[in-house]
Amino acid sequence: MTDTAFVGRCAADTTIQLAALGVSTPLTDYTVTLAAFIPAGLTNIISNGEARGESSASLGAKTYGALLVSLALSLAVALVLNLCPETLLAMLNTPTAVMATATAYTKVRSIGMPAAYLTAAAYAVLVARKDTTSPLACVCLAAVVNVLGDYVAVAVYGGGSVGAAWATTAALYAGCVAILWTLKKKGYADHFPWGTLRWKEQLAPVMAFAGPITFLVFALLSIYTALILFANALGVTVSAAHRVAGNVFAVAVLCGDPLIQAGQAFMPKHLLPEAPSRRNARRMAGLLQSVGVAVGAFASVACGAFCLFGGGAFTHDAAVIGQLRDVTVPVCAAVFTNIVSKSMYGVTVAAKQLGFLAAITGVGLAFFAWALKWMNANLVGSALYFWMWWVVAGYYALAIVAIQLKSFGFPGVSEGMFSRKVGG
Repeated sequence: MTDTAFVGRCAADTTIQLAALGVSTPLTDYTVTLAAFIPAGLTNIISNGEARGESSASLGAKTYGALLVSLALSLAVALVLNLCPETLLAMLNTPTAVMATATAYTKVRSIGMPAAYLTAAAYAVLVARKDTTSPLACVCLAAVVNVLGDYVAVAVYGGGSVGAAWATTAALYAGCVAILWTLKKKGYADHFPWGTLRWKEQLAPVMAFAGPITFLVFALLSIYTALILFANALGVTVSAAHRVAGNVFAVAVLCGDPLIQAGQAFMPKHLLPEAPSRRNARRMAGLLQSVGVAVGAFASVACGAFCLFGGGAFTHDAAVIGQLRDVTVPVCAAVFTNIVSKSMYGVTVAAKQLGFLAAITGVGLAFFAWALKWMNANLVGSALYFWMWWVVAGYYALAIVAIQLKSFGFPGVSEGMFSRKVGG
């Protein structure tokens, strides 16, 4: 969002530069979520391990293995982005006028992939141990570096989107160094089996989460990438507007991420075999859902205010600002349903209902594909882009209904997983 604001207001060719940021998003931002199974798995592994009294050596080995997987995956992604940006951007229907700028931006951002992946994994290690202050401090440090870097590279030296890419990359490494240093300082790296590589003890635990969670991420990436494809196909103005709308959405839904971690960090002790009933688990799940509704409402209102009145902070182009305002309502709906679903998603992962998550993701993806086909046949112009946001909101709404029924059941019809006694 910082990049978008500086580039939109300070770059010479604002619309082209914003469009370049927009088309690059699936490659530079969404690819980080390919490793979403690592922080999700780590949070679950550590929270459950601590609840069971697992040894520090065992947890250290699993954490070490997860960090190795993060590093290896990030290097592979960085290599692909650096060597094949034009091919990947062409697959996203990137306009010719934007291609050169988007290519340069993608190549620079690829350098920051290792930092982004390792930071996400380290963040999970701290949150799983109920430490939220340290990750927040590291995120704030990265944000400060990003703002200062954007000011110097974009506002002062006129570096445009490429300058913003260098600022973001520097911020990623600043945050990564800070959070890894925090792990070491708190002693969480003391039991790392440096120089070893064992599948069963180190890699297998986190890789068990790879299949279902990666499938879920694939579904989300498909939806977000389709949004970008439609925006790109509708011209530079809509593409630039989507860069702003997509960024506002992405920042707003970050409010729900702590709820995912909270569900995985606080639920395990209520799900142990020795727990006499699921009553406390049910209460915790209900509390997280209530918080999700409140946070979702707040974030969606803030998002709406930004879309309606904050477009000028990103660009002076009246057409781009107008297009942003046109999608205010569906973007707000997508923010609300996203955050509420996240408050329930963490609880479901904590209960190790990964197969269920994969199943509802498949159903949601089928709904999305049907909606996509229908809209492509019946809608034209910016109306197509407008309704795509409603489809995103609908996807998350379906997930909310499904997880609600799975967790709490339906009176007189079915019993939820938190309504039963252990073993019942």
